[in-house]
Amino acid sequence: MILMVLRKMLNNKWMVVCLLMGAVLAVAMISSIPIYTNGVLQRMLTKDLEQYQISSGVFPGQCLVQASIYSHYDASNRIKAYHMIDRKVKQELIRDVGLPVMAEAEDLVIDYMTALPEVQREEEPKKRFVKIEAMSGLQEHIKIVHGRLFSSEKKDGIIEAIVTEEAMKNLDLRLDEVYVVSDFINPESEPFRIKVVGVFTIKEQVDPYWFQGLWAFRESFLIDYSLFYREFIETEFSLLTKGQWYYAFDYYKITLDNIASIVDAYKSHSRWFTDKRIDFKMPAISILEQYYEREKQLKTTLWVVQVPIMLMLIFYVFMVSQLIVEHEKNEIAVLKSRGASGIQIFLIYLVESIILSAVAIAIGPPLGLLLCSLLGASNGFLEFVQRTALPVRLNTSAYVYSLWTVLVFMVTMLIPASLSSRTTIVQYKQKKARTAVFMLWKKYFLDVVLLGVAGYGLYSYQMRQQALMVSGVSGTDLAIDPLLFIISTLFILGAGLVFLRIFPYMVRLIFWLGRKAWSPVLYAAFIQVGRSSGQDRFLMLFIILTLSVGIFNANAARTLNNNIEEKIRYNIGADIVIQAHWEDNKPDIMPTDPAAMMGMSQLPGLEEEPVQYIEPPFLPYTELSGVELATKVFRKEGVTVQTATRQNVNRVYLMGIIPNEFGKVAWFRDDLLTPHWYHYLNLMSRHPQAALVSTSFKKDFEVQKGDSLWITWGNQGYLEVVVYEFVDYWPTFNPNITEPIQTSSPYLVVANLPYIQANMALEPYEVWLKKAPGATSEQIYKDIENKKLLIERLEDSSQQIIIKKNDPMLQGTNGTLTLGFIVTMAVSTIGFLIYWILSIKQRVLQFGIFRAMGLSVKKIIGMLVCEQVLISGTAILVGIIIGSIASDLFVPLLQMVYSAAQQVPPFKVAAAREDYIRIYAVVLMMLSIGLSVLGFIISRIKIHQAIKLGED
Repeated sequence: MILMVLRKMLNNKWMVVCLLMGAVLAVAMISSIPIYTNGVLQRMLTKDLEQYQISSGVFPGQCLVQASIYSHYDASNRIKAYHMIDRKVKQELIRDVGLPVMAEAEDLVIDYMTALPEVQREEEPKKRFVKIEAMSGLQEHIKIVHGRLFSSEKKDGIIEAIVTEEAMKNLDLRLDEVYVVSDFINPESEPFRIKVVGVFTIKEQVDPYWFQGLWAFRESFLIDYSLFYREFIETEFSLLTKGQWYYAFDYYKITLDNIASIVDAYKSHSRWFTDKRIDFKMPAISILEQYYEREKQLKTTLWVVQVPIMLMLIFYVFMVSQLIVEHEKNEIAVLKSRGASGIQIFLIYLVESIILSAVAIAIGPPLGLLLCSLLGASNGFLEFVQRTALPVRLNTSAYVYSLWTVLVFMVTMLIPASLSSRTTIVQYKQKKARTAVFMLWKKYFLDVVLLGVAGYGLYSYQMRQQALMVSGVSGTDLAIDPLLFIISTLFILGAGLVFLRIFPYMVRLIFWLGRKAWSPVLYAAFIQVGRSSGQDRFLMLFIILTLSVGIFNANAARTLNNNIEEKIRYNIGADIVIQAHWEDNKPDIMPTDPAAMMGMSQLPGLEEEPVQYIEPPFLPYTELSGVELATKVFRKEGVTVQTATRQNVNRVYLMGIIPNEFGKVAWFRDDLLTPHWYHYLNLMSRHPQAALVSTSFKKDFEVQKGDSLWITWGNQGYLEVVVYEFVDYWPTFNPNITEPIQTSSPYLVVANLPYIQANMALEPYEVWLKKAPGATSEQIYKDIENKKLLIERLEDSSQQIIIKKNDPMLQGTNGTLTLGFIVTMAVSTIGFLIYWILSIKQRVLQFGIFRAMGLSVKKIIGMLVCEQVLISGTAILVGIIIGSIASDLFVPLLQMVYSAAQQVPPFKVAAAREDYIRIYAVVLMMLSIGLSVLGFIISRIKIHQAIKLGED
């Protein structure tokens, strides 16, 4: 049977190759979903850990256990407690964490000791409060700068020690001097002698061994670890004060597979250590716990993007399988009539589907892995840069996804084959001669049902967004309806089916309108399309689905990237925002000053003196190289506003601007205010007291235009402003609740800066800069340095955008959308070719008759071109329209993982011309290849062979 199946596949090799290509592509795409998701999540986790190390200076892979043995245990149990903790850490904790150890150290400390030189230096010797300390492996990680290393043995009853340069200075120590060390708390205990033989420093500053700086040893005598253990642990010396167990784990080995076990190990051991009053720290745990939130956000975003692609691929596999079986129905009926049983026919297709599935399983996942590696370099939608490869690998999930894909593929082949195996050749011919039956989806109004479900999903999303606006919580804190992942695809399918419902009537209408004018070629094309049995509709729905999903992906990517850039520009307010250094009359109080210990409020007269600032020159900022314009902007949080009804409103955000300059420098999206925001700036220019107030202030306190408001902060008087207009948005102002504990929306007042400065005490303002065309941030930074301008804070929109584009979460989304777009276009092309090749194969007799009647190859190709226009061209046009509508309706779903505070400015669906040009290019290429292949096939048809095929 296998040989017969192979011969059958060889006879239809081109159709089998097309089917195999589609199956491999489907398996590659769907298997890439877990591969790519895990790769992005792994990169995101590693980047988060690296960023933590950069920002905090703490090695994220460290694990530190600190036990205060002296204070928590009595003298008889201290050494027993040490052994208990030591076993817990070394035998259980390290095993359960399960990560490679880069460095480790055990630090044992005896504190509360005093040291005096054995040979008295002065008449009244000064006591030195010291610690006796030992660290395992210390010798390999230090450099001796004076003297030599300590010995591991006592010499003449003297213990040798080394110290830091700071300890040498602070404790007034001398090299090779012997000190008598005794217990400060229990003076009756026997003292011992220590000799300082060397001074050390750290060998390598980046060595993960050093979990504490040299400052921690500023009062310590460090001795050999083995000597310390013999003298003070094995002898059960009761003065052991503290033990520290430190491990530097290789955090690059933290993977998606072992995160859960690491967190579980931490929680389990943390409970044990807490019960024993022992400090236990693993900085990576906080990152891993935050990672779960980021993981949920990324997975939700990727599912929103990937589900339409998965459904489209399933639809593709179904369509191709149906076309293959439909093409072979005649052969199936012949086999049935010649005595083959239904089981035998079923087994033939089962073996064929198993062979194709095995090849797809073998090739698909590695191809998916290759796609993921390439897409790891995505910097935006269809944008690639040189970047470290994404940490992707084949995993179990990839093969599970692949198996499900080929199972769907096999089912779609076997079900129609099984149904066809019940039909004899006579029954098949009778069915073929009948008029097409009324389609089930039309009968049961599946198109209306799909649109209704999509509409309900959209309503559910809007209700969810309202809940976020009211509560201020993150989007991942609310349960996500799984329906939201598929409603865009349901809408596309529903809208496509609605079009297919009316398409036959459109064709008939056009045919009727030109029935007297159509040429034979057009007449034949209209007749063929009008009398189609339904396969053409299947192709049209497929093209509509693939193009709509492609456009949806393109618009989703552009929208996501544009909105991220817009959020950054909106929150910063301009290209560059600078807070210059302002001199003031505030006293410089050092931490050692008694005034700092008492608190400022206890210093008489100091509290009452107002702070006076000296304004730095503004002109140098306007003359910076690369700066086109500069303006002053005063921002103050937490001011108090009094209304005309004597209501005091606290926590108001005040912004002082110079209207004509502000409009030229600040960034603001034109569609956020109606009319254009320049109208509001013009209103402010009319009168110094003119002010803009947030709509939330108007709603909560019933303020009207023309009302006066009085503003104050600190111990100053009131500044009167007049309300000229209300705004929902303004540069840097977030109108949404930013914290779940907030009970009201934020409030904003925008006033004229010269008016504020004329009536209130001068305070530091910001300098907002607009870059000149072609200028770079580096150019501006260098000029700031050359002009020696003192700056306390600088925010650069372009640099923030670059940082955000390097965020693995955004890279993952862009990569997925890029992959989806490429696969969608490829699948669309392959599906198109498969359909038309099969269609031509089925119509060989018809074309042979046309040729025998005298029609030239050129006219037959012209007829096919007309059919392409009516079927493919119409489907392409409708697909683009439906894709654009679906984008407007469903692309905003990408923001459902964020809180309301993160959705400012609101999502605006963006479409880039270059994306549509790419789509048009793919469509043009698809049609060109299709027509070329069809023309080649038709030109090879021989009239006498075609007529022989006929049975009429």
